Amino acid sequence: MYLYHGSKQLFEKLKKQKAQAPPGRPPEEALDAIYLTPDFLFALACAARPPGVSNIDLTDRTIRFENPDLFQPDETIYVYFVDQTKIPEDKKVHVDSYQVAVTLHEIVPDKIETHKSGDVLQHYKYIGKLDRTS
Repeated sequence: MYLYHGSKQLFEKLKKQKAQAPPGRPPEEALDAIYLTPDFLFALACAARPPGVSNIDLTDRTIRFENPDLFQPDETIYVYFVDQTKIPEDKKVHVDSYQVAVTLHEIVPDKIETHKSGDVLQHYKYIGKLDRTS
């Protein structure tokens, strides 16, 4: 089974870096790690989102962007596939059912798929601009 990582950048290796979690989020969401997910569509959404805050509902498959005007549907994005059996258990931090933080310095992906940001709208319904003032 694979774990996935979505990005706007093409890398030969995934390297750990310090994550930036929004205020009020668990400390496990701000580790110096490589964040992976067992949910391919979540990785696709993470890669596709524009700059700013996004709200991705993994149950209802809806998505909102703080800056929808910056969403570029024709932008090339990447989803990395990592065989989870190649990651030692003691290097995995299970943040929640959708996120695994891996504390290895780097991971060579088993496969990389190229997509367009607009592909996310085939799987998630855009439900409007995210209002951070309320």
